[in-house]
Order: sequence, then structure tokens, then C-alpha cells
Amino acid sequence: MIDIHAHILPGVDDGAKNWGQSLEMARMAVADGITVMVATPHLFKGRTIDRTRLNTKEIILQHVAQLRHRLYEEKIPLEIIPGCDFPLGFESLQLLDDGRALTINDANRYLLLELPDTSLPPATEEICFYLQSKGITPIITHPERHMIIQEMPYKLKRLIDSGCLAQMTGNSLTGWFGRRVKKISRQLVKLGYVHLLATDAHDPKGRPPLLSEAVTELSRLVGENRARAMVNDIPGKIIAGEPCF
Repeated sequence: MIDIHAHILPGVDDGAKNWGQSLEMARMAVADGITVMVATPHLFKGRTIDRTRLNTKEIILQHVAQLRHRLYEEKIPLEIIPGCDFPLGFESLQLLDDGRALTINDANRYLLLELPDTSLPPATEEICFYLQSKGITPIITHPERHMIIQEMPYKLKRLIDSGCLAQMTGNSLTGWFGRRVKKISRQLVKLGYVHLLATDAHDPKGRPPLLSEAVTELSRLVGENRARAMVNDIPGKIIAGEPCF
């Protein structure tokens, strides 16, 4: 399986705290059947927009190189691809235009786009359109946990109809985030509003890098072939910078 959303790089955001946790997460992922993982730290290290606390392209690529080396030394067969968790906002767009923010695999074709937790700003569609005008497809992350989309799923459909993709967190389907999120996750899957499944892993215990149980649940909803495509074929094309559909 391919996991396109994981906070496995140590000490750069609210994900892995140190190299020990990073390696433990890598071992867990491999044991669960994950062979490729996109390391996607938050663009801003804190919860606020602060240009002095950035995970720039250079910082992420440096950490990815270090993690690859450590995985090689530990004989952990997990391929690491660079990326970032990109927050919605014009400030973020400026950093992308300046070449300081990282797209998935530095290919300038796909970008994980994180919406504000409790709002859907009026400029959301404008920002998504701007990204697409540059040849970059936005991938809306964990929409099932977004308060506005939970109440009004058609808001997500509008973004999808405009050319965005949507990535669900695997553990949302298994009930990790509670019954409400699980119910909404199933609804979004059945409506066809989900294109990818990823872990959004942050640590070995609280937010672990596991997908297999969620894929089993997903298979019951959409069939095994489509479920497998969401964790193999589609993320593979995204990493390669190829059209998904």
C-alpha cells in the first residue's frame, strides 16, 4: 500500500517527536503492508501562520534524506517520498510561488490541502482554482473531520466538481475518531466523494500509521478493487505526477 499523508519526520511539527518514534512508525507501517509513505509535515511548524517557523522545501528534503538513510541502516523496507501538509490561505500560496513550499514528490502536480478546522473561507474555491491554473491538483485532506463538510457534504462536492480530489483518514472509517466521524465517513464514501485513503499518522500510539483495517472496511462499501485503487493505483499515479482519472 501507499500512504500519501503521514507526519513521520521527527521534530518538525506535531508528528513524530524523535528518530526513535519515526523508526517505530516506519516498522508499524511496513508490518501493516505499507511500502511507500509520503512524509507530509505541516508547512508551518506551529498552529499559526509564522514565516519564521517554516518547514521549507529545503528543510523537508533534508529530513527526508536523513530518514531514508536511517531506514537503510535499520533495514526497514519503506520508501519515503517528500511532500507537505499545505494550509489553505493566500500566505501559503505566496510561499508556493516563491518556491519555498513543497508539492508531493516535488513534482508540482499534486498538493495536500488542509482546510481550517471549523470554517470554509469564501476564498477556498478561488485558491483551488489558482492552484489548478498552475497545473497543481489540490487534494482536500480528511474532509470527514471538517465541521462544515460534516453538516453540508455538498460543499465538498463543489470542490470535487471543480477539479479537487479528496483524501480520507483511514482510522475515520474504523471508528478511531468516534461514531459520528465514522458515520459521516461511510456516507462520503458511498456518495463517491473520496478518492484516496491515507493514515495521517502522527505517532506510534495516538495516531498510528495503519491502513489495512480501514481498507477492509472500505472494501465492504465499494468493493475490493476500488478500495485497493485508493491505496495503490491512485496514490501511485499522484507520486508519479500522472493523471489519476
